[in-house]
Order: sequence, then C-alpha cells, then structure tokens
Amino acid sequence: MPQFSTSPAWQALLAHRDAMGDKRISELWEDDSERGPRLTFRCAGIEADFSKQRITAETVGLLVALARERGVPAAIERLFTGERVNVTERRPALHTALRGDEHVKVDGDDLLPEIQRNRERMRVLAEAVREGRWKGHTGERIRHVLALGIGGSALGPRLALEALRGDADGPEVRFVANIDAAEFDDAVKGLDPASTLVVVASKTFTTQETMVNAQAARDWITQSLGEESIPKHVVAASANFQETLKFGLPECNVFPFGDYVGGRYSVWSSVGLPLAIGIGAQRFEQLLAGAHAADLAFRSTPLEHNAAALLALVGIWNRNALGVPTHAVLSYASRLECLPAYLQQLEMESNGKRVDLEGHPLDFSTCPVVWGGTETPGQHAFHQWLHQGTDIASCDFIVVAKSMGRIREHHEILLAHALAQSEALMEGLATPQTHKACPGNRMSTTLVLPALDASNLGALLALYEHKVFVQGVVWGVNSFDQFGVELGKMIAGQILPAVRGGEAALHPATHHLLGVVKKLSRAP
Repeated sequence: MPQFSTSPAWQALLAHRDAMGDKRISELWEDDSERGPRLTFRCAGIEADFSKQRITAETVGLLVALARERGVPAAIERLFTGERVNVTERRPALHTALRGDEHVKVDGDDLLPEIQRNRERMRVLAEAVREGRWKGHTGERIRHVLALGIGGSALGPRLALEALRGDADGPEVRFVANIDAAEFDDAVKGLDPASTLVVVASKTFTTQETMVNAQAARDWITQSLGEESIPKHVVAASANFQETLKFGLPECNVFPFGDYVGGRYSVWSSVGLPLAIGIGAQRFEQLLAGAHAADLAFRSTPLEHNAAALLALVGIWNRNALGVPTHAVLSYASRLECLPAYLQQLEMESNGKRVDLEGHPLDFSTCPVVWGGTETPGQHAFHQWLHQGTDIASCDFIVVAKSMGRIREHHEILLAHALAQSEALMEGLATPQTHKACPGNRMSTTLVLPALDASNLGALLALYEHKVFVQGVVWGVNSFDQFGVELGKMIAGQILPAVRGGEAALHPATHHLLGVVKKLSRAP
C-alpha cells in the first residue's frame, strides 16, 4: 500500500483545504443553519458533536473516501475476527472479545468459553471479597485492596474506579504504579495486612516496576502474618501463568487473560479485578456492556455516520491537513481526572510511530501530543494558552448531561462553562485592545454522555479505542506494539549496577549525571 501522504484521496483533501482558504468555523455556521444536527453522530448513547470543527459535509465525504481507500472497513473486520493485526508480534488484538458474547476463533480455537470462564471466576472472587466470604489469613474481612501494576495495568482500572467512585461501595482500592518507594509507603500507610488483598496485574509478570512492588507487598504481608498467609492475601492478573507460579501463588489465585490483549486495552480483562471488587461485578458487567454496544456500533455503522471513525478522521484532518500538533482532552467532570493520562497512553503509545507496517520511515506526522485536565480548574490554568497562545490545539470537550452530584446549581454552572468555552474557542473576541483580543477559529469536538455511569464510561473508552485503531490504519502504522518503551528499560538495566555502587560501562554523559546525583545524596 502506498504511503498515506501520496494517496489520491489525501491529495483531494489537501485541494479541498486550499479551496476553503481562510474560511472561519463561525462562517461555516452562517452558511448552514442545520450544521449542528448534520454534524452530530451517536454511538452507544453518546452524542459526538463535530460542528465546531473546521469541516464541511464535503470534508466528511473526502475523509470517508480516504478511509475507504486505506482499507478501513476491511481492517475493522480483521480486528473483530481475530486476524493478526499486530503484525510485528504476530498477534491478534482481541480486547473487544472480552466484552461481548460473539464466538471468535484464533487458529481454530473458539475463545468465548475461556473468556466466559475467566469472567465468571472474576465475578465469584469480587463478590466473595465484597460480601466478606473471602477472608484474610487471620479471619479478618478484607477492607482494602492494594492494586499493583503500571501502564495499562493501572491506568484503566484507576480511571474507571475514580470515574465511578459514587458507586464504589466495596473495599477501598489503592493503586501503586510508580517504582518510587514513596508511592508504596503512601499506599500502605494506615492499612492492616490482615485485612488487605493485594492484586498484582502484569501481562508478562516480569515488568520490573510491578514485580519490585509485588515483592515489597509480599514482604509487608509476610513480616506481619507469615509466609503461609500469601494465598489469602495475594492474587494475580496475568497472561504468563508460569511466572505467577514461580512467584509462589497457587493456581486458584491466578486470573489469566490471553496474550491477544494488549496492556493498554486490558481493563476489560482480569486486570479490572480491583475495579470489580470496588464497584461490584454487576457494574463491571455494565462497563463491559457499554463498551460492547460501542463495538457493535463501530462495526456496523457506515463510515459517514460512524462516530468513532469520524473522531479518528477529523483528528487526521487536524493533524495532517491543518498542522495542529497537540490535542487537549477537557473533561467537565471532576471524576474523569485520570482520563487525559489514560488517553495519553492509549493514543501516544499506540500511534506514536515513525515507520509503517513494512518498516519504511514515514514522511508525515502521526499522533499529536495528547494532554488535558478537568474543567473548570483547567480554565484557570492552561485555557489562557488555548485562547491566546501562539500555537493551536484541537480539543475534545467531555460533557455529562445529568448532574453527578447532589447540588443541581453546581451542575448548571458547570454546563454553562463547558458550552461557553467551546463557543469562545470558535468565536474568539475582536477588540481594538489587542491584549484582550482572542483570534478564535479554534476547533473542538464535544462528546456528550447521558450520565457518568458504568455503561456510558465503557462506551466512551471503547469509542476512543476505535478512534485510535482507525487512525493507525489510515496512517499505516501498527497501533498494537510499543518497542519505543523498551529502549529506556534496557539502558536502565545497564546503569543499575553503577547506581548500586558496582562497575558498569556508562556513557560519559550518564557517568557525569550519576556523579551529580550521588554527590547530592551525600549532602547534609
């Protein structure tokens, strides 16, 4: 397949961009009074409003033509039917299979029975812990869960638990992702090992940060309760069964998932066990059901009306045609504080690539920098840059229609701010006082959730997953590997002996910096 930048459909899009000239988004509204309904699309109950993007119906048609030229419809089928879309590691990417009830075969084996069996084991454990039937070694009821993992083994469950904290009526869940010893100390402060369950989540069960923290948790438990207490206080979510046994866990304490589930897509698997304990198995099932509804919509809706595909294609338009280097996710929901970090991994680890599927260097930009925050606090931090900065960011506004708290007036003010900010970015402000002028014409999409509950959260996360997949297909990159993550890990392994006072062959720059660190560590 020729590179995206040389495709006829892309050249047609660039000609269309040039023909639009300097036409502003506000002018596009003047030209089409039905622009709002015409550019708003539904996916699993979520409304996606693209009317404040610098696009027209013609732009959408040309973007869809590009998607078809790049083989997006066929790629969607390959994703859902278990083909090896992760070409560098020769694996399928079947996180979607975890949340549905369709039969999917890989090498002739039907995955559904295994998925359903693992899901049922999760349900049984989660409810046993919540109801007090799973007790600690001394007979104490489990009151706290210590969730250990990093990357996708932490970001997804943490985001979902914080988003659904209003429904979190089970044991308190605390997360440890960082190798910084302070994070572990902070997490266990005030906890009693006798009433704590540790969940170690790692696909390989060899990730250094997670396994060092797992050993620290094991020591914390055994120093208080003895080695024989481990079966009652440590369970694992992993795709590497043998490594979990080497760690000393009994088979019944291991909750597996297939290697066809990438880390950043693993919240739907047993990695979501801390979440299921916190909010209950029924709500966890609702999370899966919401994501499954988004899967069905993504797979069956024509591209012209497909919210996930259009989210991807408009992002490509902004990145590659309009040259926008960063993308801000602005959540008007305090409980979605972790969403930008989750999407940073999902988007930047998936599509932060510089070569195509055949290893050829790309001659165009791929994933933008993804960042963001919760609003309205963000309005008092970085919105100044959004409105008057010298660079332009595209934005996603996340809005929840129903109040998330008891005080209706607060929600009304929140909604007013959300609508105002998207309008202000588009319209700007013309004034002779140049320091007050805002150029406007800054593009945004608004995603409106009916409510912030498990089902709608599942749909939202799946919507973004499918956005990332479509962008990867159009750009011609593998969205399911992450070899750039490995380089730093490898070098860290070479440096560690020197940090510990031993001998190691270091780059002069690293040798110098390590000397600075050691000097300051000895300072009074």
